[in-house]
Amino acid sequence: MRGLAPRFDSLKRWPRLRFFISGVILISLLGCLDSHAWVQQQPTPQIAVKSKGLFVNKASSLKSGPPYRALSKVLTKPSCKGEDCPSITFNTLDFETYPRFTDFLVRTQLEIALMDTRHGKTFNTLGDLAKAFWKTAESRYELVLDAKIKRDTSSIVVAELRSYVYMGGAQGMSTSMYLNWSPLLDQIFTLNDFILPGRMKAFEEALKKKHAQWLRENAFAQADPDAYLETWPFEFSDNAALMQDGIAVTFGHYVLGPYALGMPTIVVPFSELKGIVNMGLLKRIYAQG
Repeated sequence: MRGLAPRFDSLKRWPRLRFFISGVILISLLGCLDSHAWVQQQPTPQIAVKSKGLFVNKASSLKSGPPYRALSKVLTKPSCKGEDCPSITFNTLDFETYPRFTDFLVRTQLEIALMDTRHGKTFNTLGDLAKAFWKTAESRYELVLDAKIKRDTSSIVVAELRSYVYMGGAQGMSTSMYLNWSPLLDQIFTLNDFILPGRMKAFEEALKKKHAQWLRENAFAQADPDAYLETWPFEFSDNAALMQDGIAVTFGHYVLGPYALGMPTIVVPFSELKGIVNMGLLKRIYAQG
């Protein structure tokens, strides 16, 4: 049987995440930043307390997943004074014993920021991103990059990366992306890996069925479900997380409803994915734990 060699190239199928990951471990992006400007704490950020321009993250200890540190940094536009100065908040994670994944996570966060800020180049460091953002940033403009752990075990770690940008107008916009990572296999897995070959359409139908249930519980849709569905029809998303009870799929703003709904998440239980989910792969992942 073919071994499961480390592969961080699985996201090449995602057109917005085509960037090069070297086979040789790269110098950590975090090392390029001013080290004493970071406040480091163990491990998952739960409460953020502002202190002298930095965020001090209070966190609870991991029980079964690999240890990591939560790192936060706040930047404001140079030579700007006052509460309305443009700002960038960067919350990330450092898996000290897995530098390759840490580097991948950070670079993916910068790539998501690229989607929001609409600049025509890829940024390798937070400093490069900040310089580009300051060029067009006006009063109260804000960019927030966040990384949170949604699931942590020795077999699978699910990180949700979110980017929020406010560039004027009534409200800002956010994006979400999941990273499903096996620490022991040192691999990234996507929805295409979790679903059996040729069964993606069946998964889409299962997701659509759960969407119909979600609609019945949606206060915005209850007044006139048909009109709501005509305005906000079901759209497929492959932003998926491997959770304990099933596969969770998160949708962007305005995809399934008005902005007030945020970014909805729909979970398809494993009990409804028989013959669809790749149980062979899941058993190999969990066998490592």
